[in-house]
Amino acid sequence: MRICITTIFLAFFATSSFTQEILYDKQDSIFIEGIIEEMSAKEFSSSGNLLLAIADKFTGCRYVAGTLENGEKEPLYVSCSKLDCTTFVELTLAIATTIGKKEIRFNDVCRNLEKIRYRNGVRKGYASRLHYISQWIEDSLKQGTITEVTSCRISKKGRLHLSFMSSHPQNYTMLKDNPGTTREIEAMEKPFRNKEIEYIPKDMLDRGADELPIKDGDILALTTNIDGLDVTHIGFAFWHNERVHLLHASSSKEMVIRDNVTLYDYQKKRKSQTGIRIFRLIGIL
Repeated sequence: MRICITTIFLAFFATSSFTQEILYDKQDSIFIEGIIEEMSAKEFSSSGNLLLAIADKFTGCRYVAGTLENGEKEPLYVSCSKLDCTTFVELTLAIATTIGKKEIRFNDVCRNLEKIRYRNGVRKGYASRLHYISQWIEDSLKQGTITEVTSCRISKKGRLHLSFMSSHPQNYTMLKDNPGTTREIEAMEKPFRNKEIEYIPKDMLDRGADELPIKDGDILALTTNIDGLDVTHIGFAFWHNERVHLLHASSSKEMVIRDNVTLYDYQKKRKSQTGIRIFRLIGIL
């Protein structure tokens, strides 16, 4: 496990016509540039293998829920020392994208992370963040950075009904007592109400690679039956003993881990989880 130092730095970089604030830890920027240098010197047979190699570098880093909730402003927050499941996946993807573009600097990672985290790649306040995984998926599909590979013989149709944030504003610092921002969030939710998706039910996840369209390093979005939500967890897939597992920022283990529990058993214990959607990074290698 890395020893994480808590000093916070502010930096600025220009995108479009305005300057953006970055909130980060200097030791984390050094660590990230070290990952880029190490991975750029290696050859990988697939983008998925590159993602797993990067993700493994974060094993043991601390899980902290709600890492992007930093008050009234919306800085670009970058941390290796405090990760939740979403920021872990985002940062890993941003580093992989940076390597794929033959870039080497921390600021390059920040620019790529902003494109991943915010609608159309532009950060314009809290409501511009892709809060729901389904919103992030749609934006990334539009940008052509991922492809969905869920559809298969055992997949099923489902429908999204996003409304949780706008119907529970008291749960969010930036929505509580802020009806204007809540209305912005609700407007972003509406296109994802009654939207059809495909997913693989969790009782099918004990199958092998001949039936599951999952490769090492695929992004797994764990679907849910909680009213108003789409996904409750996200991580990377890896195969072990012919069964799928998660490399993820685990809230129960309070750190990033390669889970020794199979994905099938992981979801079996969680009644609100219904299955998975599967996505693959493209255009990197």
